[in-house]
Amino acid sequence: MTDYNRLSDLYHFSKDNPVKLHSEEYTFFKILGNVKGKSILDLACGDGYYTRKLKMSGARYVLGVDISEKMIDRAREIEKNQPYDIDYAVYDVCQSSKLGQFDVVTSVYLFPYALTPQKIEQMAKTMNINLRPDGRMISVTISPFISDKCLDAQRQYNVEMKTRQKLTDGTSIQIKIKTSQDDICLENIYWSQKIYEQALTKAGFKSIVWHKPEISQLGIQQYEKNYWNNHIAMPGFAILDCSNQKN
Repeated sequence: MTDYNRLSDLYHFSKDNPVKLHSEEYTFFKILGNVKGKSILDLACGDGYYTRKLKMSGARYVLGVDISEKMIDRAREIEKNQPYDIDYAVYDVCQSSKLGQFDVVTSVYLFPYALTPQKIEQMAKTMNINLRPDGRMISVTISPFISDKCLDAQRQYNVEMKTRQKLTDGTSIQIKIKTSQDDICLENIYWSQKIYEQALTKAGFKSIVWHKPEISQLGIQQYEKNYWNNHIAMPGFAILDCSNQKN
């Protein structure tokens, strides 16, 4: 699997990718909505890119956690030089332990690192036990609706997605993101809609909604007319919007 300790000095350059800037980030925050005054737990936060955006959007308190010590070190260094009043911690999301009680739990590409459906369930349980009653979970993940044709379509957006076998539950996807500095190579796992929803339901979530990517107005203005066609028709990611269920 991907070693983010080794990528800590390079990974932030992936945020310059046009899909991430004008579609992933835009759709994520559109679905998330108003977070003013809310507490948020950001899982698999990396160097804190989205964590900082959440705080800048008006969240009252944000805690970012990641399993990579070097990613958290980078996030804390940024916090030291540019204080946002954010806390960070090294944490394994599969521990299913309580870090607090939050209004919202977010994650960006956490689930694709689950090696089994049971790991997805463990991650989802961590999300659920850290949510207040009627809390929300918003997660960006590899789209469960992708096909081999969808993988090929990502090349237009400086992303290569390859598999060594037929795309099915548990298939490893090798991802290469081309950046201005160097290629970022990742390994993600594909899971179907059925697997996701079974695991999320077992973890106590309900109202499981899948959202397709949208494009920001700035993204539409900056690129030629047909630039986004393949992305809209065959996106590589989707966004989960779930509420929890408390007994």
